[in-house]
Amino acid sequence: MPDEFREEFAPDGQVHADQLEQAELSPSSLLRLEADLALSAGVRENVRAQAARLEADQRLIEILRRDGFKGPRYEKAAAGWWSYGWRTMVKWTGTGEIFRRSRLAGRPVPADKITITWSRDDRHQVATDSVIKGMELFRDRGLVQGKWSPQGGASLTTYFVGATIRAFRPTYMAWFRSQQTGQAELNTSPGYGNNDEPQREIPDQRVTDPYYAAATHDELSRILPHITDPQLREALGWRAMGYTQAEAAQRVGLTDKALERRTSRARARIRDTHLRQPELGEGGAR
Repeated sequence: MPDEFREEFAPDGQVHADQLEQAELSPSSLLRLEADLALSAGVRENVRAQAARLEADQRLIEILRRDGFKGPRYEKAAAGWWSYGWRTMVKWTGTGEIFRRSRLAGRPVPADKITITWSRDDRHQVATDSVIKGMELFRDRGLVQGKWSPQGGASLTTYFVGATIRAFRPTYMAWFRSQQTGQAELNTSPGYGNNDEPQREIPDQRVTDPYYAAATHDELSRILPHITDPQLREALGWRAMGYTQAEAAQRVGLTDKALERRTSRARARIRDTHLRQPELGEGGAR
């Protein structure tokens, strides 16, 4: 195992989440990622074009830094990064490429934990949360702390995609454990395996979580009309822009716990009222 990744693993093989978030992708890894992204998009740049792009990225960073990485200009830039990153992650979770990317980044998902049977909703949930966490990491490390540099040779967009890859493994493992827990609860329930009423009273743990759906560009137009709380609507927007829950809560005048409670209530209401309709997803339990 390369030394740059060795510190991410505890002796028992468990991931140290705090160390994981602090570890940067190496410059060579970012350049390989940039080349792959350009190839998949059918884009070829000469040296002059690459230099011009990096110069433009540097100018953008200087402008956003003067704005304190907030405000309309930051939000516009973040929306572009978000959209590209989310579409990339959805594609990679659909093909399984994300597991290879995570492994190449020194963050392999254990082979016995990799699933090929997850639904479209499951993939979108993990992709969305990876991008949310990646945006937080990108904003804090790459922008505020200035870890991104044009001298590294990779664009801001590539650096952001790298941050979402860094966020994928802990996000996926949290999702995987929740699926295991949900299935175990179903298997041990009194009504499991027959048509007794108690079984139908157990919530399906695999129904799409509106919190994740609300953060995606494709789902925002569907979800937000059902959220009448203006503070919650605004807070979800800040979360999609890469702000932490605590930061989003502060911006809308709520405590962290109050925002968490409102999100939880909205999550349950929208799931039960709106997201069980067949046309919004692939349906219930597999």
